[in-house]
Amino acid sequence: MSDQPIDYEAVLADIDARIAKLQATREGIVAIIAMGGGTAPTGGPGGKIGHDAFLKMSIPEATKKYLGIVRQKKDTQAIIDALEQGGLPRSEYSTVYAVLRRREKQVGDIINMQGDWALAEWYPNYKKKAASEISEEELDEAIKEGNKIAEAGKAKSA
Repeated sequence: MSDQPIDYEAVLADIDARIAKLQATREGIVAIIAMGGGTAPTGGPGGKIGHDAFLKMSIPEATKKYLGIVRQKKDTQAIIDALEQGGLPRSEYSTVYAVLRRREKQVGDIINMQGDWALAEWYPNYKKKAASEISEEELDEAIKEGNKIAEAGKAKSA
């Protein structure tokens, strides 16, 4: 072994340079995904959700995991389809919507932005409506609209 002291500043400079290269590589891959040149990681081969990705999870937990995987806002029907693909039993549109709306009000980690669900951490400056600003009529109307969409989807697949 050498008696020379370790130059920790040089070691840190080397580590910082490697981190910068990795960060640049990551940003390039993110840009490719954003342009549609690739797919975001989805938890399974071929861009599909694994058949057991959401087993033993509640609807809100599975939704959080799904949104984290796809890293973009999704509407209620897309969430229902993904949760079923990931191993949860199929749920009615109104059930999933109501569960996620309740999660939004009580926990706040999932938010609804003009009909699409997102993780609140993605939008730290998003001002959600206060509970008093959301009327029961608005909630009922959104659920009815969702049921119409779900029925139209069932009719197309039948």
